[in-house]
Amino acid sequence: MKTYIPFIISLFSITLFSQTTKAQVDQGAIDATESYFTAKMCDDYETLINLTLPDLIEQAGGRERMRSALSKIHDNQRAKGIVLQEFKIKEEIEQAKTKSETHVLIPTLTVSKVPGGKVTAESYLIAVGTEGNSKWYVVETSSLNEYNIHKVIANWDNSIVLPYKKSPVFKEDK
Repeated sequence: MKTYIPFIISLFSITLFSQTTKAQVDQGAIDATESYFTAKMCDDYETLINLTLPDLIEQAGGRERMRSALSKIHDNQRAKGIVLQEFKIKEEIEQAKTKSETHVLIPTLTVSKVPGGKVTAESYLIAVGTEGNSKWYVVETSSLNEYNIHKVIANWDNSIVLPYKKSPVFKEDK
């Protein structure tokens, strides 16, 4: 019995450490996701750019072009009467460690005001942790699939399966 005690203590310590590390990663990804949605709601383009993968900023032609594109997208949505009103991060978070990055799939629920009602949408974001998870980036998955995700996240290893997209639900104002 005495020979098992150090083994049990070691096993318990490893399990506790891995759960603490996972919780820290989850929290970093959640914090980045909350910052992302808050920035979208406030048209805070600088924060959105800071949460965008550097490769995507480069593909867009740099920070100024990215800022201009974000502004146009938001102006277009506002002109159509589309306003993000609230978001919720759901519980079923998945994560994978790949090369020098951590990828966290985060299910979200958003509610947007649109002309004549509200649209509720369930979707997913991917939080990408770099630099030992001290820096996080957020990627929307609405136009991603298993065939093109590598163009956006170069180190994606398919250990997390991208869920099927769900149709948004429109609820008419009464």
